[in-house]
Amino acid sequence: MGIYIASGVSLLPDGLNMDNLIQGNIAAAERSDSSLHLPNIVGERLISDKAFVMPRMDKIVRRVANAQSRWVLYSGIKTWESSTGDKISPEQRGLFIGLGTSDADDDILPIAFDAQDDESYVSRALVETPPLMGLALLNTSTASHLSQHLNIQGDNGFFSPHVDAGGNALLEGYYSIKEKRSQWVLCGGGSQKISPWYYLAYERLIKNTPWLPAEAAAFITLHEDVHNADGEILRFERSFLHNTAFHNNNPYQRFLTELTEENLSPCQIIHVGKATDGFIALASDTFPDAIQFYLDKTMGYSGPAAPFIAINLAIDMHKKGISVDNVNRNFIRPLPPSLVLVVVHGLENQCIAILLRMGMPKEGEL
Repeated sequence: MGIYIASGVSLLPDGLNMDNLIQGNIAAAERSDSSLHLPNIVGERLISDKAFVMPRMDKIVRRVANAQSRWVLYSGIKTWESSTGDKISPEQRGLFIGLGTSDADDDILPIAFDAQDDESYVSRALVETPPLMGLALLNTSTASHLSQHLNIQGDNGFFSPHVDAGGNALLEGYYSIKEKRSQWVLCGGGSQKISPWYYLAYERLIKNTPWLPAEAAAFITLHEDVHNADGEILRFERSFLHNTAFHNNNPYQRFLTELTEENLSPCQIIHVGKATDGFIALASDTFPDAIQFYLDKTMGYSGPAAPFIAINLAIDMHKKGISVDNVNRNFIRPLPPSLVLVVVHGLENQCIAILLRMGMPKEGEL
């Protein structure tokens, strides 16, 4: 029995959609006051509050959920509404999410910033601290609200902080199905809200790197129902690279070589995260007939949402009957990719690769 994927909702910044990503007709990103002290920030892509309408849900949840929680709730619920999750018992439904580094408070003023002494600060901080302050509370509250709303009572896991978090959420969702802990899994990720908190959290990683942060959230579903699938996961690989040298013992290179030996060479490769020239060149050398697409080059760095945007993009490409290159040449090939390799390049040298077989038979076609 295979493990299959079904497309979900991708909430993209600046009002973008999948056609914009494919065609490359995306306006230059602007900068906000938050990034003016960081000359390497080339722009910011933001989600407008008017870009989506929250589904009907508990008023308390709507009131306490901050911006990045709302993105996750919206895209997760909308993905559920078009899925087959309601046919599965709550105990067999799983939830795996990748989330941003730290909580994002819509009010940028520090807590008790004008306190005169330590005693005053402590007493006021106890009152003024937002209910979602801190990563642990953010993960718990967002995931809890989503699972309660969708009555998901089964296996779950929540990951942070970078694009790795989305890759790990996908990997653990896959193994939840494979190891029979779940029959159906809602899997996705949300980026961190761009604010002074964002730049404080990422300062070390982006210090000398041209950086285009993008707010986004995206979900897919995993299950064993071939008739309600857009693709199948054929291979999964997770490895840590301790240096950037490419040699025969490099686990990423070994994985690519194994695909060629097993006659599983991809037609389309989609990179997300910190993809270096060495990684892209290695993919070109190993799969000379494949064309490559680098999501971050088109839209910017969207953190844990990126792997799921990439999968939804691959599904959209297959449905449109095209493959897209924005790495070596900018062109669209009128040939649907039958095998797609999504490579998640983590910021801390973690690499996660997923090989997908696209296009599943619908009911009655087998």
